[in-house]
Amino acid sequence: EFSVHTSGSTGTPKEIVLKREFMKVSARATNDFFQNKRGSTALLCLSPSTIGGKMMIVRALEAGMKLIVVEASSNPLERINEKIDFAAMVPMQVQTTLINSPEKFRLINTTIIGGAVVSNELQRLLLSSSANFYQTFGMTETISHIALKQLSPTQASFYSCLPGVTVSALSGSLVVHYPALGIEKLETNDLVEVIDTTHFKWLGRSDFAINSGGIKIHPEQIEERLSESINVPFFSFGVPDKLLGERHILAVESTDAIQLSKALLSTLLTTYEVP
Repeated sequence: EFSVHTSGSTGTPKEIVLKREFMKVSARATNDFFQNKRGSTALLCLSPSTIGGKMMIVRALEAGMKLIVVEASSNPLERINEKIDFAAMVPMQVQTTLINSPEKFRLINTTIIGGAVVSNELQRLLLSSSANFYQTFGMTETISHIALKQLSPTQASFYSCLPGVTVSALSGSLVVHYPALGIEKLETNDLVEVIDTTHFKWLGRSDFAINSGGIKIHPEQIEERLSESINVPFFSFGVPDKLLGERHILAVESTDAIQLSKALLSTLLTTYEVP
């Protein structure tokens, strides 16, 4: 068993124990999804102290893959010159490589991206690549990801669950069912639109949602839509309001004066979403 701390996706961060057998189950599900098998080559470019790094080692052991190990850096493919079937990276590693040496991804058949949100800028870079990229979705309680969304060469609008995983929604929040990991009903703070028991769209986080006069506003969706028009750091959030309960605020960080007209915002947001 391994003791790790949760990230807080399903509540206050806490220490949990991961069973080796469950790690093997999760690894097999990913290997089945991507058809990783003996003779395949995998790349470890994440620190083994993280769940992502640990799981790459377990996947290689379970499938009998050859595991190539490189230093965990922002540009992990810098010295890679051989074909690789499967790799896992964080967004920063993918973006740095696509900017500095995009041709390196021709050597990799499939790359999964996890650990952080994929920005619109990175998504644009991914669509200019012909390589296979997938975004992962999961939490520490599920050991690794439980669903994947293709980002390139075509972009899917929903996540597909791994074999053995089904989902449902409770008051709009995602509930994960993964019996092979002993998970019968894991309630999360992720707001979703469930398409069916194995496919869903991620809408945002319930603990970030702004309730303004009964209207639910999701900062993640606001920021995604405005990122095309605001090229400086900004974020969307709610502040207490006597009339509305919460008022939607947009904070923009810039040393220069910038013009954000209500007319522009109204073309990108709904009436109730305009800050």
